[in-house]
Amino acid sequence: MVLQVNGSVQSNNQLKEFSKSLITWHKNNGRHDLPWQININPYSVWISEVMLQQTQVKTVLPYYKKFLIKYPNIKVLSESCLEDILESWTGLGFYRRAENIYKSSQIIKEKYECIFPKQYEDIISLPGIGRSTAGAILSIAYNKKYPILDGNVKRVIKRYFAVRAESNAEKNLWNISESLLPSNNNNIFTQAIMDLGSMICIKSNPLCIQCPINSNCKSFKLNLTSIIPEKKTPIKRKKMKLYFLLIQNFKNKNLILMKKNLKTGIWENLWNLPSFDSVKSYEKFIKDSKIPLHILQYDKIKHNLSHIEMDISIIRVNLLKDFHFASYTWKNIYDSIACPKPVIMVITKLTKELD
Repeated sequence: MVLQVNGSVQSNNQLKEFSKSLITWHKNNGRHDLPWQININPYSVWISEVMLQQTQVKTVLPYYKKFLIKYPNIKVLSESCLEDILESWTGLGFYRRAENIYKSSQIIKEKYECIFPKQYEDIISLPGIGRSTAGAILSIAYNKKYPILDGNVKRVIKRYFAVRAESNAEKNLWNISESLLPSNNNNIFTQAIMDLGSMICIKSNPLCIQCPINSNCKSFKLNLTSIIPEKKTPIKRKKMKLYFLLIQNFKNKNLILMKKNLKTGIWENLWNLPSFDSVKSYEKFIKDSKIPLHILQYDKIKHNLSHIEMDISIIRVNLLKDFHFASYTWKNIYDSIACPKPVIMVITKLTKELD
């Protein structure tokens, strides 16, 4: 096989040397003790790969461990409900991933009798699984020859071959990734190239001296590691002002008023406090209730999503008598509730006050 990158021809021997060097390096320098690397199976790899989408390993670790204890296999997972899965996901963010895991578990139960599929076409058809995630599952769990192209792998490829400008096309990067696959030990190679990107070929100040492939890395030779990959234009987050009402039950202070979000917008299917986008709107809600109460500022929270910068004011509403709010539910703060991170912060603060 001959690969041409930026006008430079890469022979089959050069490509083999790349994979051979990474596999050798990984034996003594790669990560071997991550929880999903112990007793490797398609289910554990699938859950870990979905959790690791847009999320760092150190953030994923505690969530993964708890998730696997609660849902040790596809059968248990498929027999659960979406709200329980979302509760286990609370705080990890990008909640659509949890919904896709739930939907996939139902498909695997009905179509594959709770056995994770082995064919690429079947795996990539599952909700929330793209080409890179499918490739990771097939190579790591089944040792099949499939490429991946997550953020770490893209960075390694771009630096090693000094890929810039128009050569950054996704199709070109996939071709390069596929050409680097070894004939054997694809499971080790896939983990090795991910580890190299995560541990050595990092975004800023890469540890090039420690890199096992630096002798043939074009960016290292040409002193381009600080400008390859080219920096993306930062996404300008939309600013959003929100007001959450913290309303405790008149008779039982452990109960707070909540409402489950509809299947649209952010935090869909999660429980939230009464939420409003202006002072006028939450004051109207209070006025329409026609109940005596006291209002005071309780807290302020800044919370960022990938595309939104939130400034949240928490308004505490003290009821002076028992009252029923239509379309809302009283939820016990000591129960497990699937809710967004800002609400967790409010509940945590409230429980400390009540304890």
